[in-house]
Amino acid sequence: MQSAKGMTQPALGLLGVVVTIGLSLAISTAFAPDTFGTWVAFIVMCTTPAQIIIGLVWHNSYPGILARLGQPARGLAILAMLAATSCVVAPAVLFLVGGGFGPPTPFVNIYVILTIVATFWLVAVFQCWPAAAVSAHPAVVGVGTLVLAYVVAWGVFRAGFDFGGMAGAPFYDAALDPQGAFPAWQILSYVITTVAVIMALVLLDFWLLSRLVDAFPAWGRQPLFGLLVGTTVVLIAGLLWYVGVRVAAMDMVDYMVRVPVSLLFGDFILLTLFQAGPSRRLPQPAKGAALIAGSAALAVLTHGLYRFTALAAFGALPAGAPAYGLELWIATAMLSITFPIIVAYGEGFACWPFAGTANGPAAPQAATQGTR
Repeated sequence: MQSAKGMTQPALGLLGVVVTIGLSLAISTAFAPDTFGTWVAFIVMCTTPAQIIIGLVWHNSYPGILARLGQPARGLAILAMLAATSCVVAPAVLFLVGGGFGPPTPFVNIYVILTIVATFWLVAVFQCWPAAAVSAHPAVVGVGTLVLAYVVAWGVFRAGFDFGGMAGAPFYDAALDPQGAFPAWQILSYVITTVAVIMALVLLDFWLLSRLVDAFPAWGRQPLFGLLVGTTVVLIAGLLWYVGVRVAAMDMVDYMVRVPVSLLFGDFILLTLFQAGPSRRLPQPAKGAALIAGSAALAVLTHGLYRFTALAAFGALPAGAPAYGLELWIATAMLSITFPIIVAYGEGFACWPFAGTANGPAAPQAATQGTR
């Protein structure tokens, strides 16, 4: 695919990998690990739910002025919108979840991660229901879904997360611990696995589930389709988590970083920077299988790259329990920093200036469109 007077794939994608990962690693190594894992990660992650809405729901063209802007003006305008969002969200989360305006604690950062997970679920699984059922206006759909994501994340955080196993850590405050049903690392590793499964289904264009909808059209409407997909996601994610943590006996944080986090990273590279590559011409399920295999290969390669960078930049970061310094640095650099940069470059800026005058990679439409 060629952009007018621009580069072709796969050269455009390869250059995008160099630009985005290079910029991400430069940012990630510019800060001390403690600052990077708290303030830097927190501030950037506060923009991510809005970035998902702007990219996947509004397709970088709402408000209407965005559609009329050329590059790089459109990309800069989107960055300004994200910065404004973070200015509102960050202090609110610090106050409501962190109990004040000090450095972000694991309470705060894990809640923010959950807002990203909830946004993926609402957009990709429920296709912005129930906001989309109220009105088709982009503002109602986008803002309504965004607000609901924060509410859903709050409910999951309060009901599901127990930080009691970290009671000896300096940050721990029993008054801020939701004391939910599951140990925090256990449920966090599981919910991130659900996002990896969702993305795999997106790569497959919800194949098989779409066949079921062909036979039973009523299941193609929301919220039934969301319940169908959601049940599938929960079961597959549970199986993957069980195999990784129980059968393979991986430490659950190491599993989280090596498997779902790294797989998601590979997904975003293929979808956003390479526009699904040559596999986009294949029928399903071959297309999805090829993309999942490619994502797995990229997961191994990029995890190794980020691990090498962390050790080269900071020496022997503590690996394993209880600190998980190395594992969390890799996860933060991959998803908290590089993912927003990939989306900003590949979609917000449409690979400007290398993609020429065309719009460059589009958002993966399968995430927001129903089967019918």
